[in-house]
Formats: sequence, C-alpha cells, structure tokens
Amino acid sequence: MSEESTAQIINLEHWMGNLPDQLKDIPFIYLAIPGSHDSMTFGINASSGLAPDAEPILHRLYPLFRGTIIRWTVTQALDTMQQLLIGIRYLDLRLATKPGSSNFFFTHGLYADEITESLNQVKQFVDSHPGEVVILDFQHFYGFTPDDHQRLMGFLLNMFRQRIVPRQIDLRAITLNTLSRLRQQIVVVYRNQAVYATGEFWQPQMLPSPWPQTAKTTTLISYLEHLKRHPGMGFVHQAVLTPTPSFIVFRSVSGHRRYGIIKRILPTIPRRVF
Repeated sequence: MSEESTAQIINLEHWMGNLPDQLKDIPFIYLAIPGSHDSMTFGINASSGLAPDAEPILHRLYPLFRGTIIRWTVTQALDTMQQLLIGIRYLDLRLATKPGSSNFFFTHGLYADEITESLNQVKQFVDSHPGEVVILDFQHFYGFTPDDHQRLMGFLLNMFRQRIVPRQIDLRAITLNTLSRLRQQIVVVYRNQAVYATGEFWQPQMLPSPWPQTAKTTTLISYLEHLKRHPGMGFVHQAVLTPTPSFIVFRSVSGHRRYGIIKRILPTIPRRVF
C-alpha cells in the first residue's frame, strides 16, 4: 500500500486515540509526533507591525519590502483548530508583548494574533477529543518582564489546569494510556527560568529543541543525522531551513509556499533521521 493510500485511511483527527494498545503503552516521549513550525503565523497580515523579535535589518527593509517580508514570515496557512484536525500535536509558540497593551501576542518578526483565541481552540479540541495529547512549546518570549511571565503562567494554569501533564522525574513513565486514565492532555514546555516557580510546566531540558540555523538542505540533513538525544528525555527534530534576510530579498516575489522550501526538504530526508 502506498503512503498516500495509508494516509487516506488514517483518521488524523483522532490518530493518537486510534493507535494500537502496544503503542499507547510505550513512553510518550518515544512517539513520533507531527508538529508545525512557527505555528501561529497564520495571523500575520498586511496590518501587522514589526515585533520585538524582528531582525534589525527588517526595520529598514519593511517599508520597501512589506509584501515580501509578510510572505516569508507566514509559515502556516491553517489556524490552530485546522492544524489540530489534520493531526498536528506539537505547536511551536513564540510570544511578544506590545507597547500600550497588557495582552500577549504570537510573533515571527511581525505581530500575529493575540493568544487567547488560539489557546481556547486547543482547549476546545482536547475537551472534544479525549484520546489526543497536545504539546504547547513556548519557545521564545520577547519584551517580557518577570511580571509578564507570572501573568502568562497564571493564565495558562487557569485555562488548562485540569488537562496539564505535570513534569515528572521519569518521563518514560508517561504513556498515552496513563494520560488517558488521568485525563491529562496538555504538555506545556516553558523555555524560561520562570518555569522553576511551578511544578506543572516542563523545563527546557526535558524537550531539547536544537536549531539547525541553515538555508542549505545538505547541511540540514547532515545536522539531523548527527544529533544525539538522551534516552530519558523528549526531543524536537527541527527539520526546517532558515532563510537569511538576503536570501529573502533576492527572492522578493516568493514566499515559503511559492519557493517550495518544504518540497525541497522532504524528498531528501532519510527515514533514519527520525
């Protein structure tokens, strides 16, 4: 049976819940879990302003190359619920504060949406899909003060408390079957020292996420093939290319989709990488 035929008979909306029992009994950190990169960039549009994580050169280029920069900062076309419904279970989140607002916003060089609606969609999804588990990886925080971290962590605890998978010393004890019995469905990875103030969120070292930082496919493949992981921890394989500002400017009429950056990667990644 071809890979396309296999994909057609898999119910992506419920794929975790439909796994055979032997897979539900292996450590959760050993499952191959599909994720999206810069997951919330679908909210970036023509009215988006430069965010605190924007490269310094973008402040000079944005007025002249607004359309080009937007095309290259939007890495996902589907909203949060749509991504979850097609099987995505790992969300890569980058947040920023905004002057004059007490809210938090998703970001990728430009401001995307305020976080509440997307996180509510995650909650709605797990509430209606009891067999599924979602990883929320809060990768980066821009313009945050210690008080901002406390407010955000309180917000997350209030929204997901009954569903959060608390961190444990032995991650290999966590399986889909144990999570199902406990009705725990949300893993929150919080990559800031503020995480040590709570016992619910996973610390960065529990789910390492090394960044290849290359625009070359051959370099990316070599990087992935030589990665080492600790058997007692999870791991994020970032199979992504990172275009530089000059790379983008010289492809001003392109974007991730038109340039086909994903199509260039997938055929070259050997299965042994994962």
